Amino acid sequence: MKNPLNKQIVSFLALLFFSSAIICLESCNQDKQSENTDSAQTETITAAWEDSGDWVQKLSLSPNKIIRNTTWGQDFNSIQDSLDLAEAQPVKGKSYTLYFDESDLNFSDITYIPNDQNKLQEITFDIFVDASEDVQPLIEKWKSYLDAKFSASEVNGKKILWTKNKNTRIELENVSTPKDPGIKISFKAAN
Repeated sequence: MKNPLNKQIVSFLALLFFSSAIICLESCNQDKQSENTDSAQTETITAAWEDSGDWVQKLSLSPNKIIRNTTWGQDFNSIQDSLDLAEAQPVKGKSYTLYFDESDLNFSDITYIPNDQNKLQEITFDIFVDASEDVQPLIEKWKSYLDAKFSASEVNGKKILWTKNKNTRIELENVSTPKDPGIKISFKAAN
């Protein structure tokens, strides 16, 4: 004689099995969609970096990590830059100079700044160009790349800001004077 309780247990186990299978399929699909989104985003960032031009590429080094192959919270003493130290050093941090050509008129000072725990918290670029007509195209190259990597920017007065990324805040400003055309870009840890 068949026990009615056995039928209920078998039905319950079958329902549990099929529910688990459906949940697993949905989870696997979400993981694949997430991987596809991450892969597409990486391709977009890489393409924007490749289109950004020689100066942006030399300054940023690669589209990986935050900028210049560094990450926030990285031990400050582990930062190794192959550039020459800048003539003027900040009170806190280290500054290097990157020359774009032999003229000594097209260059950038790159300053790494630690927090009180000696961890990287900020990187600034003071970029100077020989001719004022070179400033706006350079701003546009940076904007295109940073929009792809850190989400859409917003304009606040004379500054372009990137504030949507949960880890990084970026500020780009045209700081040109009649004698010294250029821009300043600062990358800061968000927290």
